[in-house]
Amino acid sequence: MSLNRPLSFATNQHRCPASRHTAIVTLLALVAGAGIGCSRQPIPIQDTHPVIILDIDTLRADHLGCYGYHRDTSPNIDALAAESVRFDWTFSQAPNTPPSQTSILTSLYPSTHGMFGKDDRVPDEVTTLAEAMAAAGYTTAAFVDGGWMSPHWNIDQGFELYDSGPNRGLKKIGPKAVRWLRRNSNRNFLLLIHTYDVHSGYEPPKEFRDLFLDGLEEPTPGFEPTAKKMKALHRRARAGKLYTLPDRDIEYAKALYDAEIRYVDHWIGSFMQVLDELNLLERATVILLSDHGEEFQEHGWVLHSQLYTTVSRIPLIIRPPGGTDGRTVSQVVESIDVMPTILEMTGVELPETPIHGRSLVGLMAGDSRATARAFGEFPPFGGTRHQADPDFHIVTHDGPGTVGLFEYRRDPLERHDLASANPEVVSRMRETLDAWSSALAAIDQLDDVVAGELDPEVERQLRALGYLD
Repeated sequence: MSLNRPLSFATNQHRCPASRHTAIVTLLALVAGAGIGCSRQPIPIQDTHPVIILDIDTLRADHLGCYGYHRDTSPNIDALAAESVRFDWTFSQAPNTPPSQTSILTSLYPSTHGMFGKDDRVPDEVTTLAEAMAAAGYTTAAFVDGGWMSPHWNIDQGFELYDSGPNRGLKKIGPKAVRWLRRNSNRNFLLLIHTYDVHSGYEPPKEFRDLFLDGLEEPTPGFEPTAKKMKALHRRARAGKLYTLPDRDIEYAKALYDAEIRYVDHWIGSFMQVLDELNLLERATVILLSDHGEEFQEHGWVLHSQLYTTVSRIPLIIRPPGGTDGRTVSQVVESIDVMPTILEMTGVELPETPIHGRSLVGLMAGDSRATARAFGEFPPFGGTRHQADPDFHIVTHDGPGTVGLFEYRRDPLERHDLASANPEVVSRMRETLDAWSSALAAIDQLDDVVAGELDPEVERQLRALGYLD
């Protein structure tokens, strides 16, 4: 498809804009153990070039072959990873779409941008990735799958074209995005392609449906993991009435979820061929990521509300123009790091408004000295927060109780809670979480924006995804 090449970056100084938020950003950097937002050292960057983001909603990192999965779910994504930089431990900032997708596109933690649910909206005053790139002369376009990505929530800020449809999936989104790409391939552009094809209900196209069912025990008669069924189980759990699906039903649901991944992977293979045909594999940066993962009762739940690694660990694969040697970065990074990374790689100025992420270009170029922590939150779910450092991952709720402490690298499904055996680690990590929360609270909060009455079509889309009764 293309020649593998080592990363080659020109050296330049990336300007750090001064703002009234500088002191708070510095405090956040101290809390996180790494520079958040700006660096005072010369940073390698590339010249202006196209950027393509493949945003696969609800995709678990550990269900991809390049992340060690046992099923052949992702041959084309694995091929992409083989000529990319793959980040092994990328943590999402929230466990569901509204806050996590907004964090990706704004480089802000959720409590700052405030986008949590249907009564919220992305504030006008933030600078999104698309706005920053449009200001630098980029053509910006997005083809998204509706629902929480609808322009109703103002997440379309900065996109010249924002095509949002009613849960159409790649079958409808893909051809439209490719047609746009053929018309604009010679420009410098930002293209976002987002799909719910891996989201519940787990209903892959029929030619993929049986791909991973061989050898499995038949599910309970009448059981199908539809969005309505899975959401009903999730709603019961939130009400304190945990219901455990039989193992055979869980394995059946996982097999269908994996078949959805294989379908998306098949589309990505075709899409990469288009990029090759248009010479964009040589010119463009291609990024594959997700907003969060999915639970299959590893911690008693289905779908995604908790912040265990089954949900908070996401894939992040960055292929620079011309490809690279398939290296892996083991340091902890966050989804809010994507925006500043893209801006540095393209030489686009950081916005004057604050961002919380840090550029990953140094890690991509082989600087192994940087260490960091990842943070996330979902206040509507009992004030849940999480933090990952190089060794441990902690998940907490409001109050003194600790949900769990895990050595996530040794225990990637977080089966073994080490909290009671490591009170000093729990205390230290809770103090860091509190310092992080305090630093965020000290930032001038963005204006609260209420989205108003829900558009009937958007409401229908959310209902189809299982979010509304």
